[in-house]
Parts: sequence; C-alpha cells; structure tokens
Amino acid sequence: MKTGDPYKILGVQPGASQAEIRRAYRLLVKKYHPDRNPAPTAANQFMAIQAAYEQLLHSEPSLDQAAVAQKYKARQQQYDQDLEAYRQKRAAAREKIRQQKQQEEAYKMAYLQQLKSGRIGLWHRLLAYLGLLLTFVIWLDFFLPERQQPILANSYSIRTYGSVDNHLVQLFESTDGRTFWVADYLSQNLQKVQQLHSVETPWLHQVKALRFHDGLYEQTIPVHFGFYWAQIGISLLLLLPFLAWYFASADIIFVAGSFISRYAILALLLWFLISENRFVHLFTLGQL
Repeated sequence: MKTGDPYKILGVQPGASQAEIRRAYRLLVKKYHPDRNPAPTAANQFMAIQAAYEQLLHSEPSLDQAAVAQKYKARQQQYDQDLEAYRQKRAAAREKIRQQKQQEEAYKMAYLQQLKSGRIGLWHRLLAYLGLLLTFVIWLDFFLPERQQPILANSYSIRTYGSVDNHLVQLFESTDGRTFWVADYLSQNLQKVQQLHSVETPWLHQVKALRFHDGLYEQTIPVHFGFYWAQIGISLLLLLPFLAWYFASADIIFVAGSFISRYAILALLLWFLISENRFVHLFTLGQL
C-alpha cells in the first residue's frame, strides 16, 4: 500500500527544503509516536509519516507502510535489546554497590564489637572513666575556695615576652623549683617583697596568681600561661573518651573519636598527671 502524497502527509508544500521537511517530521513524530500517543490510529499514522519522510528525503518513492513498519520494527527491536542490556548492567552495578555496603557494614559492626568487648574496648573504657574522674576533679578544684602557699623568690629572667592578652611578662622562679610568668615590671621586685604567696586551687595546686604585701597594701598579680586559665577547656577534651564510648556507633565519627581518645587524649592525660606532680596531689586530696 502506497503512502500517498508525502507532502500532504508531512504538511509541507511541494518543493520544500530538506530543513523544512525535517522540522515537520520531528513535530509529527512527537505527536504520533506510539510511545506518546495511545490512540489506535497513531501507529499507522506514524508509519505513514516515516514512509513520507524517507520518500522525500532519500528519494525512495517505492517505500510503503509495510517497508517502513519492518524498518521501524527492526529499530524497535534493537532499541529494546539495548534497553534490556542497559537495565541488566544497571542492576549488576546496583547489586555490586549493595554487596559493598553490606561488606562495609559488616566490617564496621565487627570493629565496633572489638572496640566494645575486646582489649581495645577495655582500654577505651578505663580511659573514659579516668577522663570523667579528672574532669570532675578539675571542675570541683576550680570552684573550691583558693589556698595560699608561702614561697620564696630564687631567680628571674631578664628577657621579656608578650602574653596572649598583650601584657609583657618575664619568667620568675621560686625556691621550690616552680616557675611563673608574671608582669615584667613586678618580676624583679618579687625578690624584695615580704610575705610572698602563691594563690592556688586547693586540690591540684593550680597556681593562678602571686600575692604579696607592698607597704600597707596587698597586691595580687595574675600568673600568665598557667594551666589554671585553660583547665576548663582542657577538661572538656578529657570528656571525649567517655562520649565516644557511651554514644558508640558504627560510623566514622565514633571510630575517629575512639582512635583520638586512645592516643591523643591518653597522651594529654599522662602529661596532665605527671607534670607538676598532679598525680600526687590527686591521690592525696591536695595534702601533698
């Protein structure tokens, strides 16, 4: 069966250019393609449009709807095969991703179990409770009434440094071996003052100031770069092992928190206890 007048089917004038024919073809294909148009006559109309287009563009007047239908069927079969191959490939990729996620989840759960029940878990729990204990001690020590300890001046540095609050400070050493950063205009006079005392916290002996009598007046000068001014911030770091253990989960945040706790926070705890004999002050409740 012949397609009829191809110009009439495509809705173009005889002698229309190839560009006009292609434009009309594209518009009609969008309208009558069976995938878009569910009308019963859409398929026949589409084949007629295809045949008219082939006839005008390739000068093949012998093409009819049967030839166009066969050609369209072959293209459709190839399209269906390509689509099925794509679907299979996509399904295989999704299955591979699913298996990878299962393996990652199994690894994280096994690692989490090791952290909670193995030797590493015991290590982490001990560190968590020690950090919690020291945090409590630091906060209690911070708010308890201060104490005064008599000290004697031994030496001072002649070099001046800048403090974080733009004060000029010098290093002052007492006869008991402790060193303090104090204002430079006072450090050299500390050897001459009477009744020189260190103002300390009662438990851990954290020095926060020096106090002395200057004539009729009592002077109190802060100690710079001391642990006392940073202990609240540091105590929050000591809570990290407990938080990482208590809120344990199989995600990267917990794994990283556990790793940091076992090494970085452990080093911080050891430094805190060993320096300035704090472990002695801790176990003697500040009596030594």
